[in-house]
Amino acid sequence: MEQRFLKMAFALAVGLLAGLWFANNLLNWDIAHGAVAYTLSQADQAGYPNHLIPAITSPALATLVLIAIVAGEGAAGGMALFGVFRMWSARKADQRSFMAAKRFALLGAGTAVLVWFLLFQVLGGTLILMGQSEGPRGALEGAFRFAAYSFFTLIYLSLPEPDPSAE
Repeated sequence: MEQRFLKMAFALAVGLLAGLWFANNLLNWDIAHGAVAYTLSQADQAGYPNHLIPAITSPALATLVLIAIVAGEGAAGGMALFGVFRMWSARKADQRSFMAAKRFALLGAGTAVLVWFLLFQVLGGTLILMGQSEGPRGALEGAFRFAAYSFFTLIYLSLPEPDPSAE
């Protein structure tokens, strides 16, 4: 039974992490938009002189990228927290029912990995060279930690736990 409680706690942590970033970005929309626009502009990048994609200076495109980030964080947080509720409801159920209850927690953690690994690390880190300029480097480093926490949680949630009726 303790495995179930630990899985709920980890899913809750991912849900709060993503949900609170969702809320922070909404509350600070203008600052978040400016950070995304600055990153897309590829300003102050002294590392690589040649870029895979040209600098993007369109405010509309910066808004679309920020919407993708915020929507991903909101979806990840919402699914993970809903998954915690479903897991709590099935905490005393048989193993098959509890596995089914983990579905949304798994989807939430997986979505969080995609936001912070795919969007930030893969696209932002390689296409836009976030790590080559001082400002976005902090976001890239934070996104790595968030992706790692979410991925570790995804792996742990995926593991079967002992059936409490067999104990």
